[in-house]
Amino acid sequence: MNAHDHNSPALPSGRELRRWVRAHTVRTRSRWALLGDIYDAVLAAAVLGAMAAPYLRHLGTGSPASGPGLAAMDPAWATLLLVLMLTRLILDPLRRLGPLFLRPHEATWWLAMPGERRGLLDPVARAETAFAVAVGGATGLVLAVMAGSNLAVAAGLMLLGGSGGGLLLLGLLRAQLGGAAARGTRAAVLVAALAALAAGVGGLPFPRREGAPLLAALGVFMGLASVLWWRRLWPRLADMPDAPLLDAAARSLGAQVSLLSLDTRALGRLLAAPARRPSRSSRLPLARFARRLPRELNPLLGVAQADWLLLWRQPRRGLQLAAGLVIAMFPLVSTGIGVVGTAVLHLAGAWVAVLAVAEPARRAWFDGGADDSWPARPVLVRCGHLLVPAMAMTSWTAVAVLARLFASGRSPATVGEAWTVLGLVVAAGCGWAGAALRSGFRPTPDFSLGLVASPVGSLPPGAVEMLVNGPDAAALAGLPTGLLAAGAPLTPRLLLAQLAASAVVITWGILTGRRMRG
Repeated sequence: MNAHDHNSPALPSGRELRRWVRAHTVRTRSRWALLGDIYDAVLAAAVLGAMAAPYLRHLGTGSPASGPGLAAMDPAWATLLLVLMLTRLILDPLRRLGPLFLRPHEATWWLAMPGERRGLLDPVARAETAFAVAVGGATGLVLAVMAGSNLAVAAGLMLLGGSGGGLLLLGLLRAQLGGAAARGTRAAVLVAALAALAAGVGGLPFPRREGAPLLAALGVFMGLASVLWWRRLWPRLADMPDAPLLDAAARSLGAQVSLLSLDTRALGRLLAAPARRPSRSSRLPLARFARRLPRELNPLLGVAQADWLLLWRQPRRGLQLAAGLVIAMFPLVSTGIGVVGTAVLHLAGAWVAVLAVAEPARRAWFDGGADDSWPARPVLVRCGHLLVPAMAMTSWTAVAVLARLFASGRSPATVGEAWTVLGLVVAAGCGWAGAALRSGFRPTPDFSLGLVASPVGSLPPGAVEMLVNGPDAAALAGLPTGLLAAGAPLTPRLLLAQLAASAVVITWGILTGRRMRG
């Protein structure tokens, strides 16, 4: 279908086509049922907000002047930094889904019909923009509640957040219309994250009682920019080609199926952006170093070299490691988390980082041909997949653990304590690498069996297994360092516990879902 066919006045418009389908489709639910769903959602949000508001306000309490660097950040700036980093991470999946898309049956029936396409896509674009504005406004409200801001500042933050959410969605829409990656939108989010980091480290106070006029002016300016941008993009909806819409429809259907089957590994594979193409040949330092080792160990470093190239060509994995580090270090800037919350945030941040370095293992599970082609035993190849995650997670653990020890005044005072910390960091990093292998190579459960009765209703037999495989190993490997972050003393017993836990998790990861060859 060409652009002339889309704009032909003799053909029905997309809006008329939608109106005709609604008029000739049997309604399975009344409008009152839809209003009831909206009422239930608003009521649930209000109740949860009222329950979470005191805890969020408690999280926002801290003593920003208690330490240097990141430890001196205001908790509100740290939260804003984390929100912006997570926003940057979800931009790629949103771009993979469109963001403008039609449901599979709509794409199958409507795209093949002649007529003007602008009215067909306009309701979807407006609904997605409104949702982005609502999410941005809710984020601003959460920041205001956490910081303890007054009503005027809270309104300004909501206006600024809503306008920012609308601009981000329009940036993704512009990239989709141009058939390009949203580099400008991603760069804008990274610049905002760096600005939040600079403001927090520099000691700039977060707006709580002052700054409402400035926030409101920025929000109005960004809102007007969103409206003008939308008016420029709206005419281009008529020229949207079929291929991106069909691709987005197929990918959204696959993501829905993966979500319903609780297959988070397949969901991540569908939504993850492809690795960037290399601009020049790699020097392969690990492969060159492997020549100096015995011939039996050459495949070990060859596998590690391939894993390193894969992660290096996915820059978002480094940002994901940094986001996990911010989560783990958040208790340094907030005094309202508590001991249990500190350990939980440490484990949650570590799991976010583990998911980043588990990408090579996930790729190897989906396509085992590369691993089977190495002239080595499967166990040795699996150990090769352990090297790069171990190096990355050891560095991550060193920053997280040392920052916690120095901020709490428990820095190693003797040579023996320094060696204990070093052994603890290396063992924990290797243990989390084993958790990455278990997460990437975990076998798919058998969903063909009957449903299992539970207190929360009938569940498929592999539901718990699908959700637990991976986090269980990470929790076991990170328990000693989590206790250390929560305030446990640094003793040789803690090191022994970490060594034992890491040994179990590494063995667990190497043996999980292993393909045996004859």
